[in-house]
Amino acid sequence: MILINNRNYLRLQNRSLLNKLNEIEGQLDEKIVTLEQSRKEVATLKINVKGKMQYIHSKYDPIIEAERLIDQKKNIELYDHVLFIGAGLGYHIKQFNEVYPDIKISIYEPNIEVFYHFFSIQNMEELKDSIGKVFTSINEDTVKHEVENIIQIYGKNILFFTLPVYEKLYQKEVHFLLETFKHNLKDRKSSIAANASFQKRWTINAIKNFPTILRTPNILYDVDKKAFAGKPAIIVAAGPSLSEEFENLRYIKDNGLAYIFSVGSAINALIEHGIFPDAACTYDPTHLNQVVIQKIKDKNITEIPLIFGSSVGYETIEDYPGPMFHMITSQDTVTRHFISNANQVKVVLDAPSIAVVTFQLLKQLGSKQIILVGQNLAYQNDQLYADGIKYDFVSNELDESELGDLLSIKDVYGNEIKTNEDFNKMRAQLELYIEASNDIEVINTTKGGAEIKGTSFTPLDKVILFKLKSKVVESDWLQAKNSYDLKYVKYQLVKMKYCMDQYKNLVDGILNELKVIESNIQKKRTYQLEYRFVKFDKEFAKMKNNHFYKAMVEPMMRVQTELLSEKSKKIKYENNLSIKGQAVLEAFGPFLNECVTHYEFATQLFEEMKEHVEEWISTVKVGDKGE
Repeated sequence: MILINNRNYLRLQNRSLLNKLNEIEGQLDEKIVTLEQSRKEVATLKINVKGKMQYIHSKYDPIIEAERLIDQKKNIELYDHVLFIGAGLGYHIKQFNEVYPDIKISIYEPNIEVFYHFFSIQNMEELKDSIGKVFTSINEDTVKHEVENIIQIYGKNILFFTLPVYEKLYQKEVHFLLETFKHNLKDRKSSIAANASFQKRWTINAIKNFPTILRTPNILYDVDKKAFAGKPAIIVAAGPSLSEEFENLRYIKDNGLAYIFSVGSAINALIEHGIFPDAACTYDPTHLNQVVIQKIKDKNITEIPLIFGSSVGYETIEDYPGPMFHMITSQDTVTRHFISNANQVKVVLDAPSIAVVTFQLLKQLGSKQIILVGQNLAYQNDQLYADGIKYDFVSNELDESELGDLLSIKDVYGNEIKTNEDFNKMRAQLELYIEASNDIEVINTTKGGAEIKGTSFTPLDKVILFKLKSKVVESDWLQAKNSYDLKYVKYQLVKMKYCMDQYKNLVDGILNELKVIESNIQKKRTYQLEYRFVKFDKEFAKMKNNHFYKAMVEPMMRVQTELLSEKSKKIKYENNLSIKGQAVLEAFGPFLNECVTHYEFATQLFEEMKEHVEEWISTVKVGDKGE
């Protein structure tokens, strides 16, 4: 029977687990999970595995066995958290807690009946100060969710302590859990790397692009979607197989059989062959992105509309000769603060590929048939790009040194082809969006390209013959005009200026609070620290809620903010006030100094943006809407 203390603990900390345990209480089968006395007269446990009983703990002395298991683990102090895979009756968990009382632990037990016996033996009152997450499930989605929570709360420095017999009894469950952690940490690392690379650039672009956003129509708000609804659209990427499709694309364009959207570098190959797409899409935040459409600027081509993400490299849209449309991206933290209809304007989510972003765009425009061209997502004859694409900063040919890092995947014909990690991520994310779009037919025409789940492979000439039978392209959509409320924009500029001035005072106040905490630590006035921590938290919360900070400073410090969040979780559980105060100084001091530096930088950008926007608004003659 579950101990009374444990029922109280679970009622407060994990009611869903308590409900599961209550459900099975009257259904326990001793033929499957058996509790018995060991030779040392303490309980041990055995499980029926394919008709054979397997001991979870020693049948002689489970406690000595647990002590030996803990002794075998080395360098435990290097870890921030320990996840026990397999609770059993908890002897090893209790022993670990006695030896390492300051290390937080979580417990995963795949067998709910074993967990019942665990809570019948171990008193959670003795463990509660150290316990983090406690969960049981063989459902993969549940396990994924719990893994994400553990990483979010405790970070990546985690020791996995698997009860030895579980490596055999629950091989599948243990493997899935560890692989889930591995993939989550890998994704987290990629996310941090992306944030570190682009966090400042995203915000700079959004600020510098805002005046252009006010002058251009929003493709997802201002454009009449009837022009695209239910019609086929082609995403033309720059893969090597594009070289085989120029004549097919020319035929489609000349006869208006489908909307052609070029993505990334494909625009250069199309121009080289005299094909002007219905629109070129771009969103990359780097300064190199301008090179992709430089050919349009050099040739002064005015017939190709550019659809740009609002956080695109600002150099890309400077002096663009043709019509422009914008789409607000999830990395743009600026625009939403200045437009009155921010909740109604749809956003495209950031993605590792412009093709994925454009897929989102076409879905929201109402296209019901999306055709992929040149979407190789792999190498073809060691080539990266189609004919007509050449850059000084990237090679079009596969280098021998890159061969060892390549992955093998299936192509559209079922053959093995080589790809890299980046292409593979693009493919995986594209597949997720396709899977979530059941009402859209997605056709992959890329000869020799990667197999993309959710698509059907059909060569483009066959698609033309059987699918694209009539003219569908309308040019009226180009007549759209920007409809943002400029009066509201002017009001928000004034409000943001006020928040900018207020923000500086808030940071100065917080830095002063840090000095007071430091003084109290030096003078050993620990009795004052608790009050100071509360006051510091209130002042810090005010800064975090400041609109200027949220729109323009914090987004440039995403990595720093995440690291501070991880440190704050550890600080929260520190009971020694002097140690806690020192940890606050070491974590928040450098962060706040960066807040000051980024404030000064963001202020210059904002003042420049404000000047350009006010100048533009003063020239608008028709009502209070953008043109």
